[in-house]
Amino acid sequence: MKQKTIVEAAERLFLANGYSGTTMDAVALEAGVTKQTVYRYFPSKVSLFTALLGRFDEDETEFFFSSEGDLAEELRLYGVAFLTRHMRSRNLALFRLMLSESKHSSELGDLFRFHAQPYWLGKLTLFLSQYLPEQEAKAYAHMYNAMLLSKRTPLLMRREEGMTAEQIRNHVDFSLQLFLHGLPLDR
Repeated sequence: MKQKTIVEAAERLFLANGYSGTTMDAVALEAGVTKQTVYRYFPSKVSLFTALLGRFDEDETEFFFSSEGDLAEELRLYGVAFLTRHMRSRNLALFRLMLSESKHSSELGDLFRFHAQPYWLGKLTLFLSQYLPEQEAKAYAHMYNAMLLSKRTPLLMRREEGMTAEQIRNHVDFSLQLFLHGLPLDR
């Protein structure tokens, strides 16, 4: 319970003050625990932020590809789940934080790459490996995710408020059409 309280307090502070502007002392104060308690669970600010990234998917239903669905429908379902998750305001705020502070803290970029991205990329790569050699599957997985996330930049720059479920479905359909057209499959 204390661990969760500490991570929740850290998230509030990281989002309000940034990574470099948040201290372990401030986290302890915000969580209502001692600094020693914070360090007992999280030996460093990096480990605390890693735990926060670990919560990135905790409120999500795990996504599974069906072994019986066709390629296009499975990629459509994946695209909607992937984009819906990435367009949530909390996730956009964490991504903004990592972007804005990664030039001063390279560890943030590394944390994001190693803890937040592999879940979705791994699932998609494994699925595409049924149709393509593994290296190609990984390259195409990166490409499809990038196509799906192309709408995120305006959101990160706060030019748009977000995407509705209908906008997400429309963007997924558009991206999927382009993606499938470029796949080197014998159809």
